[in-house]
Amino acid sequence: MNFYRKGARFERDLIHFLNYKGFSVSRTASSGGYLYPVDILAMKKGLILAFECKAHKVKPRLQKDKLKKFKEWCDRAGAMGFLAWRAPQNKWLFLRMEDAEKRNYADENWIEMQNFIKAVDFR
Repeated sequence: MNFYRKGARFERDLIHFLNYKGFSVSRTASSGGYLYPVDILAMKKGLILAFECKAHKVKPRLQKDKLKKFKEWCDRAGAMGFLAWRAPQNKWLFLRMEDAEKRNYADENWIEMQNFIKAVDFR
């Protein structure tokens, strides 16, 4: 399976899950691009979440220039930014943008799906 299809499938799975949890969700066109450095937007009663999604076998890291664009976009939109990773064995993990900025990609900084949803689904 090529990388695009694998990544797009992960994004669609995450969209369906977030929608099931009551979020209004959109997969953005030109994701990863210069103007739209976000793959998925999820909104619920004023809460805005932005995701850069990766479906790699090894723990992903964002390039500094992409991370800078992602942070600027989130700041303008008032969104909380996350790196979403579909790890091996279909395990979904999330890293706060603040941790990615500090290059804190250690295992203990990644949030598992059930804890992530509990933390952000408070509205």
